[in-house]
Amino acid sequence: MTAKLPRPIQRLIETAISAQKNAYCPYSRYPVGAAVLTDGGRIFAGCNVENASYGLSLCAERVAVFNAVTRRQTSIKAICVVASSARPCGACRQVMFEFASKDTELYLVDLSPNNRRQAVTRTTVHKMLPGAFDPIASGLLPPNPKNLLRNRQHTRRAKKSTRKRR
Repeated sequence: MTAKLPRPIQRLIETAISAQKNAYCPYSRYPVGAAVLTDGGRIFAGCNVENASYGLSLCAERVAVFNAVTRRQTSIKAICVVASSARPCGACRQVMFEFASKDTELYLVDLSPNNRRQAVTRTTVHKMLPGAFDPIASGLLPPNPKNLLRNRQHTRRAKKSTRKRR
């Protein structure tokens, strides 16, 4: 199935499959891999990491998104999730929505580690989370949140240079 997909999407799926092998899931025994493709063409991976205190666990999707964000890649073009019956949880859907556009593709790859067959479902982040909390629509963020971040960074630099002059 992946042979018919564009090469960047094939790489995205391969990266998510590879990430699934690194999942730390001794409690659920449910390994999940994820990868995000940024508008800049870079791919970042993530796997689920569980903890005995379940609330401290992180899903693969959020790990992949946060991995991209830590490298200043906040505009996501496509996301892939790999698991047996791959479906992002509600928290992951909301996090993906934060960095997605209406056209951000979401590839759900159903892959059981025991059986090498994979089924790829293509949808969008927006279709997976109808009625999402939209920080732009709510007025919390401007239409281009990057401008807000730039303004904050510019203000910090200005304050630092003012302090140095004193």
